[in-house]
Amino acid sequence: MMAHRILQHAGRRYSLKLDEIVWETLEELAEEGGLRLNELVARVAQGTGDDAGLTNALRNYCLRELRRRLSERDAEVKTLTLTSRGVPAALLAQACPTPCFLIGKDQLILEVNEPAQKWMSTPAAALVGKIVDHYLQIKSVPVVDEIVRQFRGGVRKLFAARVLHLRPGRLVMARANLCPAMIDADRPDEFGYFLIIQE
Repeated sequence: MMAHRILQHAGRRYSLKLDEIVWETLEELAEEGGLRLNELVARVAQGTGDDAGLTNALRNYCLRELRRRLSERDAEVKTLTLTSRGVPAALLAQACPTPCFLIGKDQLILEVNEPAQKWMSTPAAALVGKIVDHYLQIKSVPVVDEIVRQFRGGVRKLFAARVLHLRPGRLVMARANLCPAMIDADRPDEFGYFLIIQE
């Protein structure tokens, strides 16, 4: 629905007919920029000739600003991880319904959830702080170090792996997923990965 408004700024009068949604958007953008609506209209008007050209310029201004906002939000969503929003990586490991290990970049086991303790028949106290190679052999393509390097470079995906675990009297082999992760939101260089066993 179209709405007609008359605005004045610095001795100039603007008579404009725009869609309600355009007026609403202009008001939001003016408020966001710490301006009054007439000041924003005057700024946009500086680059146009007449009022007819100004209505198109105002519509285009709204469209450009909304696209800019959308682009910023998309970038935020792409870079956001649960750990960067304050959810500790250890809590994510604990919430996993299947056996899950959180392993730091130095290959130390940082967290082991309850299903993983049952799967290994070993309590968390015996695992946390130990090098993962003492308990598990992880086979993946690419190798774990390369997966973490790719994650640092912006690659966000799961990697398939096979895990070998020696139990008394038998060798257990399982499929798994490696999920690179930022371990600590306050230390962006602190990378590691989740090892999620597929039972």
